[in-house]
Amino acid sequence: MLRIIAQSLDTVEDMRAALQNAIALEHATIPPYLTAVATLSGTSESVQYARDEITEVVVEEMLHMTLACNVLNAIGGHPLIADTAFVPSYPGPLPMGIGGDLIVHLRRYSKALVEDTFMKIEEPETILDIPERPGLDAVAGESITIGEFYAGIRAGLENHPEWFTGDPKLQVSGHFTDNFAVTNVETALLAINTIVEQGEGTSKSPLDLQHDVAHYYSFQQFSKGIRIVHDESSGFTVSFDPQQPITIDDMADVIQMVDDPQTVTYDPADHHAEELSNQADASYSKVLKGLQPAFNGEPTKVGSAVGAMFEFESIVDDLLHQRLTAGPHAGLFPGPRFRFVP
Repeated sequence: MLRIIAQSLDTVEDMRAALQNAIALEHATIPPYLTAVATLSGTSESVQYARDEITEVVVEEMLHMTLACNVLNAIGGHPLIADTAFVPSYPGPLPMGIGGDLIVHLRRYSKALVEDTFMKIEEPETILDIPERPGLDAVAGESITIGEFYAGIRAGLENHPEWFTGDPKLQVSGHFTDNFAVTNVETALLAINTIVEQGEGTSKSPLDLQHDVAHYYSFQQFSKGIRIVHDESSGFTVSFDPQQPITIDDMADVIQMVDDPQTVTYDPADHHAEELSNQADASYSKVLKGLQPAFNGEPTKVGSAVGAMFEFESIVDDLLHQRLTAGPHAGLFPGPRFRFVP
């Protein structure tokens, strides 16, 4: 289970710093998830299912980032998005002094990536044992868990309604499913609960507030190779269905992208790969530069950020089809670096 360095939450300044850290943490999961889903190239039903499931996780991480920004704005803070310090380096640890040995890489999809990275990122404090349907055999200081971190934020906000002095006009709403404005303690607590339960579920259920499967268990499907289905006969309301296997070939169904494109220098013969990589960096930066004003008084700018995201995805698709011809990575494909260009 991931752990982070505990931080003070006694003052409104402490809470603003913690929420900025939460925004950075939610954002830091998006590049590795996006990279994995972009490399899924097969056409089978299993591959399409994986693509849809991971894309849904990405969209919810964007929602979490937005909700954290809304909470920060609600208590008079100012989210910082378009800044070199905000963007993590890959490979590297997640923000907030994440403990343990987890180093997050930008890698193509694989079962090992899901198990060793994605499930560790989303691992809840209490892992529930989801049942299977009959029919097949089961295939730097004190640290706290991420769940405890959010619990501290929740308690601090609940105890200090006087902190909610932010301008309601700064709120961003309506651009993601389940997104809403945060203007008081009640809506702030709902935002924090949404962030936690969409990622982890609850201690009693693998479902979130919207009755969707939480991120950890969504990824667990690809580890077990079996789909989760809603099942009213189960006490958990979901179960693994052995009659719906997930089969993804890590070679045939996945674009063989180089590991950690941030660390790769392309041979001069592959100058087009470098050009596309630079274009992808610029487009990704445009997304963050659109979000910066959107979360700081110009909510309508979210639309321009969304447009830049589509542009970024198109460039990444071109990049992932540019086979390298020379050097130690010949035969593989370049991938997105997620570098911020000021």
